[in-house]
Amino acid sequence: MSQGRPRSESASRAILAATLDLIAEHGATGAVTVEAVAARSGASKATIYRRWSSREELIAAAVESIKSPPVHDLPHESLRDDLVRLGRAIRTDVSSKERRVLKCIMVESDTNPELRQQQERLMARRREATIEVFAHWQREGVLAADVDPQLAAAMLVSPILTIMVYGHYPSLRSDHLVEQVVDQLVAGLTGAG
Repeated sequence: MSQGRPRSESASRAILAATLDLIAEHGATGAVTVEAVAARSGASKATIYRRWSSREELIAAAVESIKSPPVHDLPHESLRDDLVRLGRAIRTDVSSKERRVLKCIMVESDTNPELRQQQERLMARRREATIEVFAHWQREGVLAADVDPQLAAAMLVSPILTIMVYGHYPSLRSDHLVEQVVDQLVAGLTGAG
């Protein structure tokens, strides 16, 4: 039994790029309609709906497409090494267009519950991988039992995103930002340093 035509990766890329362009140009997700994305990408509305069941799912997928792939299967040589690998995997070389999109999504996720739900669904895998690293080192006795792995994961990711992706604290930007954040975090969580 045939399962239909295979999905074209180039069509998917064009659809996601058109979605990002519309958000960046208008500074909001309101301009993202299936009709507008179809017109800009050259894909049919049916093609878009076959891939994404809602406008919010499409927007979340477009935002996910500009992020680095999640890191899995860390060697667990040390807490610091794992955290540096995770930190370096955060894509910090975003363009000004991508930065506008990320800022817009951050704001609009607060007022659009469906968009927030789609974003959360996609971010959950990344977040869980980072939380698991802290939980692993907690089980190994490197971190105290009262360290909250979820909060520790936020303490790793948030400063890197704030400084590099969102452009806050530009004086802190450096080639060694990840290592500086990790060293401060490890020292605080383990009492080392």
